[in-house]
Amino acid sequence: MPKRRAKGEGSIVHRADGLWMFTADLGRDGDGRRLRKYYYGRSRSELLRKVGDEKARSGGTIRPRVRGTVGDWVERWLSDDVEPNLSRNTYSLYEMVWRVHAKPTLAHISLEKLDVQHVERLYAALRKSGRSSGMLQHVATVMSRAIAVAIRHRAYNRPNPFTLVSKPRHRHAEAKVLTVDDARRFIAAVRGDAYEALWILLVSSGLRLGEALALEWNDIDFERGTAAIRQGLTEVNGYSKIGPLKTRTSRRSIELGDLALDALRRRRKTAGRSKFIFTTTGGGHPKRSNLRARHFAPACTVAGIEGVTIHGLRHTMTSLALAEGVSPKVVAERLGHSTVRLTQDRYQHVMPGLQRQAAQTIDGVLSGRPKRRKNGAPRAARRRAAAAK
Repeated sequence: MPKRRAKGEGSIVHRADGLWMFTADLGRDGDGRRLRKYYYGRSRSELLRKVGDEKARSGGTIRPRVRGTVGDWVERWLSDDVEPNLSRNTYSLYEMVWRVHAKPTLAHISLEKLDVQHVERLYAALRKSGRSSGMLQHVATVMSRAIAVAIRHRAYNRPNPFTLVSKPRHRHAEAKVLTVDDARRFIAAVRGDAYEALWILLVSSGLRLGEALALEWNDIDFERGTAAIRQGLTEVNGYSKIGPLKTRTSRRSIELGDLALDALRRRRKTAGRSKFIFTTTGGGHPKRSNLRARHFAPACTVAGIEGVTIHGLRHTMTSLALAEGVSPKVVAERLGHSTVRLTQDRYQHVMPGLQRQAAQTIDGVLSGRPKRRKNGAPRAARRRAAAAK
């Protein structure tokens, strides 16, 4: 009797030209047309090896051929998925990352053939052109998400190659923060500036610039000394838009100090009829580039400060608060962070001093030496001296 063929070998044919052919029947498409894929080998064993490799790459089964290039898919993903569902800022970032950094290398490649080697060549090309490690991470993130969506839509039938290649490492540069003396000189330098209240609010509250620019007068409760942070201003390609904040923890209420409240009261006396606190003389939203060049940079020059950015004011507030012993949880709530760990990870540059302070405190407890105050007197001695008076 003829030998029974193994399971999965029923479509193998030895052709008249000597080649072995495997035909994979993949069902029918939406129009009812039968879908097939063909594999060839010079021997039966070579053909079976090719079919086995294809099944391994496709997760254990042969899938229909995918048409189109990586460029076709990413353009479609950006227009159909990213633009309607994510913020303008996010769409603008993703589109730029693809168009400027990934498209020149990947656009022409067949989506079906995209593999680990293409990803490695992309990273190598970006490094050779001098792209930063941060930009390489942006490319990895955007492209990985694009291919993940392609997998869900069955437009790509292999494991995501961007998850199989080690993601480029990136170490965030520590933001320059102001010392106490720097911050005091900065506050003095912005006195009389058109946006004095904005700068004092940022350095004392830790708000993001977009959150501060989106504040309305109704968000400030002068009696209670609070500000409701519920929306943000985004600026993409020179156009500004007010929208809700992304996360629940970003929408918050924070306490304001007297410095910020007094500056806001002075601002209200000269403000126009706009419902927004910080506007131009024409009533529109100020551009970030104008704020930076015409107001922030000159104030830093007057104060003798170099290297700090507007966002560095947020880092400054955090650093000063943590250094003065404010609870990290309170600081996290003030910043709108979802967890205390996020605050500590992002502002690790202020931790060494706090760690030393903690070590000295614990050492004092264990050795029986009370922690000494700045004036040199232990806390208990201060209390006894006060009682004796």
